[in-house]
Amino acid sequence: MNTWQIFVSLLSIVAVSAKSAEKNTRIEAIAYVTGTSTATGNVTFIQNGCGENVHVRVYITGLTPGKHGFHVHEKGDLTNGCLSLGGHFNPDKMDHGGRSDEVRHVGDLGNIEANADGVVDTTFSDHLISLTGPRTIIGRGLVIHDNVDDLGKTTHPDSKKTGNAGGRAACGVIGVNPNYPPLPCTPSLSQQSPAPPQQPPHSSYQPTFYVPHDKPKDHVVYPLLSSPSYPYTHVGYPPSYPYHYPQPYHYQPSYPYFY
Repeated sequence: MNTWQIFVSLLSIVAVSAKSAEKNTRIEAIAYVTGTSTATGNVTFIQNGCGENVHVRVYITGLTPGKHGFHVHEKGDLTNGCLSLGGHFNPDKMDHGGRSDEVRHVGDLGNIEANADGVVDTTFSDHLISLTGPRTIIGRGLVIHDNVDDLGKTTHPDSKKTGNAGGRAACGVIGVNPNYPPLPCTPSLSQQSPAPPQQPPHSSYQPTFYVPHDKPKDHVVYPLLSSPSYPYTHVGYPPSYPYHYPQPYHYQPSYPYFY
């Protein structure tokens, strides 16, 4: 096997390893939801990689026909049933909105609709929730509300807070599927936020040296006196252009330095 064949083989191994690592970044979570009535079912969340959309599969039975607000809530506490799950998951401190709105809670997942038999069987994707990082929904509550979510579009006092979706018909806690546990995500260079601008460190003025070029063979270096910092008080600032080149102070050094 020549060097080129070895190189191609190594590239193939690296490509397969990268593909395998990419597959291993899949994360899956599930919530088993129940209610005070007959509502029961499962909601599955799948994220195929860091920064990817989360795919949601909802299958719930026993709901009243029609639309129901569907939200991730901030707490995973069921000690007092659905009432102890807190408010909508809203780490960005935004107003309530719809799933496709720019202004919304992270936990605002819009409405799900039960058919005439009270069954919801639907899938959708969301770009804002995540199964890893600061917006992870793992360990938080999931609530199906009694009424339709108005998506923050009405004048009701609760519209911008909860969507006026009414009581909590069913709920559960979002837990990790142990077969697809969350892995630490390192963002790529394109995903990393640029570093904030830094204040330049203070440094004292350094002497400037003037090398005259009017005589081709003259390469004497003359030090200039340190000048004051901008803006100058004796000239307009900024100076008009063309700006005169600074001239050395008139003196004759005892030992000119040549280079």
